Amino acid sequence: MGKTLIFPCGVPAARRYAEAARQRGETVIAASSLAYDESAAQFEKWVFLPSVYEKDFAARLNAVVREHDIDRIFAPVSAAHWGIGKLVAEGIVGIELIGEMPVRQHAREHAALMEQAGERLAALQTIAESRSDLSVIEVAAVLQKAMAFFGESDETKIAAMLAIFADVPHGDIVEIGVLTGRSASVLEMMARRHSIGPVLAVDPWAYANSVQKESPSELQAMVDVWDASVPFETFLIQLLPIARAGAFNYLPMTSRAAYAVWSSQDEITSPEFGATRYGRDIAILHIDGNHDYDAVKDDVDLWLPHVRAGGWLILDDYFWLHGNGPQRVGDAILTERAADISRAFVCGRALFLKFDTADAN
Repeated sequence: MGKTLIFPCGVPAARRYAEAARQRGETVIAASSLAYDESAAQFEKWVFLPSVYEKDFAARLNAVVREHDIDRIFAPVSAAHWGIGKLVAEGIVGIELIGEMPVRQHAREHAALMEQAGERLAALQTIAESRSDLSVIEVAAVLQKAMAFFGESDETKIAAMLAIFADVPHGDIVEIGVLTGRSASVLEMMARRHSIGPVLAVDPWAYANSVQKESPSELQAMVDVWDASVPFETFLIQLLPIARAGAFNYLPMTSRAAYAVWSSQDEITSPEFGATRYGRDIAILHIDGNHDYDAVKDDVDLWLPHVRAGGWLILDDYFWLHGNGPQRVGDAILTERAADISRAFVCGRALFLKFDTADAN
């Protein structure tokens, strides 16, 4: 793989490149123009180089290239990239400059985000029957925020989630199965945008509850991969900057235990989000917990009767490669409550159902 010089090394992009390089067996040498660079300790090898504006920069760079047998340079700061690029183009520095100039990379990524946001806006307007008043900038903001964190809800499903807020009634928004908070962040951003009601996130964040016994054994074994504290802490990092005071909270317990709390207490509290009052009428119910048939059915039996007229159920992974629990439960709802359902569609593998009549039970 050869050797790569990263200059300057004191920015996040430098660290990301170095980590990826290590994984592919590429040797990295870091450099900066600081006499003392606290980021130097993060690299196995660090050297000093003067600023690209100094007269002797090219000579000093060529000396480092020769001394360390450098094959290429990665410059994650625009000024350095521009200056080195000119030296390479003029033949003063005879080495390959890799990567885009950061400002150009940002412009390209921004253009791609806006293009995708426009496509998702058109799709969600189709689902919303042109009733959504979201702008392309708002859609882009939600996509960028939600997709920045690990999760399994894709852009197609997120667009459908945005769409149903066009005509959702006021009420609680409940999510069963949170993981790192990608879809919870979407629900919270849209609940705030449309003034719907408080959001409740329910997840035990304990992998013993995540084992899906109807799934292949290889999938069941995946529960040992993560420290359970990681998704919970990621959830807090995801939601703390955007959660509304007094209108977002979570219960770190099973769906059944959380239901007992939500259905009997007017207020739920947590150290991070304070106190939140819930009304016990659900506007949107997102079920994405354990996918075993019995677990999905139990979630539906507990929470669905509280979905009010005009409210929505999102049943995640209705189409799922590892089992058919959600599909069996969804099909039963489609049959048993056909008269109550005014809209039904699948988007991003999730089943979306709108109920024009509340459960008589």
